[in-house]
Amino acid sequence: MTKIFDFPALPASKCLFVPMFNTQISRSAFSGFDHVIENPGERWVIQYQFKVLTNAQGKLLKQHLSQLRGSVNQSRLYDTKFKTQAGTWAGVPRVAGANQYGLILETDGWNANQLVAAAMDRCLVGSQLMEINEDCHSDEFGNATLRFTNELREPPSDNETLISDTSALKTIGRWSKPEQIQQLSGEARVYRNITLDFEESFA
Repeated sequence: MTKIFDFPALPASKCLFVPMFNTQISRSAFSGFDHVIENPGERWVIQYQFKVLTNAQGKLLKQHLSQLRGSVNQSRLYDTKFKTQAGTWAGVPRVAGANQYGLILETDGWNANQLVAAAMDRCLVGSQLMEINEDCHSDEFGNATLRFTNELREPPSDNETLISDTSALKTIGRWSKPEQIQQLSGEARVYRNITLDFEESFA
């Protein structure tokens, strides 16, 4: 049974948290032309860097990582540097219509005539973390079309509420380089220069 563990609140010195596109590029040896294939399946790629962790912080991190063994356990990850939205996100934004997926989502319930979501803002649609691709204004009726960087995989229910609270904007990921546990080996007074890599998990 899959179990999801919350990544501990630790002082990351750097945090990479971006959607990575599933694009393949090949070049013809004969003509020199590039052939680009854009596939579905963008994933959030997350990297945490910790310049210094105390002994207690290192133990807490090691405990969390030890819980991620095997193929079933996952970590709920957050962007330590994402603190504010640029749009107002005012109103009670909801999905407007069933069976929507892809890069565009029709919504309603916004306060009228304002910048409700700005480019690079984020929200949760269902359990999926989405990044807004361009500024989005509500109309006089509180309707708005959201355009995303990453593709909405599962159609949300009609009238499902969008989540914009920055403390809730997390994604489920797997630890992509388990060998990084070696950075926390032994009993040290402080642990230095720890790097951890994760990728969004679809299942």
